[in-house]
Amino acid sequence: MREVLVLFLSSRLLILLIGRLSPLVIAKGRWFNDFAGRLPVFDPFYRWDAGWYMLIAEGGYSYTPGEASSVQFFPLYPLLAKVLAPFAGGVLTAGYLTSNAALLLASIYLYRLVKEDFSPETAKKAVLFMLISPASFFFSIFYTEGLFLMLTVSSLYYARRGRWFVSSALGFLLSLTRPVGVLISVPLAIEYLGLKLTGRGFEARGKVGADALNILLVPLGLLSYMGYLHLRFKDALAFVHTRAAWGMQFTPVFTTLSNLRYTAFYNAVFLGSVAAAALLTAYMLKVKLRPSYVVYSCLLLFVYLSTGIMDAIIRYVSSIFPLYISLSLLAERNRILDVPLTLASAMFLALFTILFANGYWFP
Repeated sequence: MREVLVLFLSSRLLILLIGRLSPLVIAKGRWFNDFAGRLPVFDPFYRWDAGWYMLIAEGGYSYTPGEASSVQFFPLYPLLAKVLAPFAGGVLTAGYLTSNAALLLASIYLYRLVKEDFSPETAKKAVLFMLISPASFFFSIFYTEGLFLMLTVSSLYYARRGRWFVSSALGFLLSLTRPVGVLISVPLAIEYLGLKLTGRGFEARGKVGADALNILLVPLGLLSYMGYLHLRFKDALAFVHTRAAWGMQFTPVFTTLSNLRYTAFYNAVFLGSVAAAALLTAYMLKVKLRPSYVVYSCLLLFVYLSTGIMDAIIRYVSSIFPLYISLSLLAERNRILDVPLTLASAMFLALFTILFANGYWFP
């Protein structure tokens, strides 16, 4: 656990230093003053979606049909920031503390989860790849990524331990964090059934008890938010209806992949992140990673590639935790790739942190 803590602190310090120092020497991008922060040390990271979460935490939700509205953003993260604000000295500070505390817990749970099947070294390497992934700065700022990651990993950890109520309760909170959080019910069901990949195909234990009903808690998070939207705005699907104003709509995967409307650099980055995620997911099958992890990765990747736009694909992909297990196994079983993969990940993290902090990065 000390090693996990050292990895966490060193990676966060590196990101903070890059974010604070790079604006002193880098020309500012088009979106540098997108939002004005209120916590100077973190100002370079307060932009785009962070402003929406701040508006929700301070003033609640608003919804205007046909316009980009705050109902697009799910309530758990801004609610935590608002509740903790009196103890943290403000909403923004509470949000940053929430994100980083969640990331630390995610690191601990990921280490324990991987150690259920592999060596401590593999577990530590998976945590390292998560903390130095190219978009891992999103885990520590006023965004939901850190919280989403923690709830995902911890939910599956407790599922592996057979603690179905705890696991499902965490899944309930996950579906209150982002709409795709409801998908955690699929890997939980796979774990409950004991589905495994053998030489004869998939096999399950085939025994279902009353504790399986706990998994029904997961969609209740989404349904409770829909109930709130119905009571407040008379539209339970307001978060879906406002997506068009944000430029998002459900489309075939190939339509999203062909929507390359940015510079050659950003298009290459977006496509490269998708290709890397797809290859690592395929590698999960090769090393026979747990079916729940493989299915969950495929589901999230499919949903993210069905939104019609590629803008935030790197941020979304960064929350697919089995990718880090796959990457750790790849580096461990092919030692020649270990150092290059680690260096490449750290270098892209530095580059993308500089771009984001200086107003070049897409949300």
